[in-house]
Amino acid sequence: MKKWLPIACLFASSMALAQQNPLDQQLQQCLDKESSTTGMSQCYGTATKAWDKEMNTQYNQVMKKLTGEPKDKLRSAQRAWLAYRDSWNAASRSYFLSSQGSMAALSIGAQSVSLVRNQALMLQSLNKGSCANPDDC
Repeated sequence: MKKWLPIACLFASSMALAQQNPLDQQLQQCLDKESSTTGMSQCYGTATKAWDKEMNTQYNQVMKKLTGEPKDKLRSAQRAWLAYRDSWNAASRSYFLSSQGSMAALSIGAQSVSLVRNQALMLQSLNKGSCANPDDC
């Protein structure tokens, strides 16, 4: 029985990976290949750019569907979110650089990816027109 446990864990982890967004898979594959802080930091930078592109795609698709007040409110919300993102990134960069030394780049990169990823997924939920499924939000 115990000899099957590692195989079961491997299967479960590959199933979880298969259910991830392709951008998350690409990030994980990049991180798995890299062993240096610089290389892993570049993985986070690439993932942030990819999620930023996805966020802009989702935003533009939603904006095409809207008119009037809903469109104005979403534009305003997105602009406020962009200001929040920049402010948060500055604050986290300051904190991590003062407390983590060489590992700060990885924490900063991971937070940057997370911020943009979450916004892209929120815009995607608007695009789908529903947040009934928690995976859509």
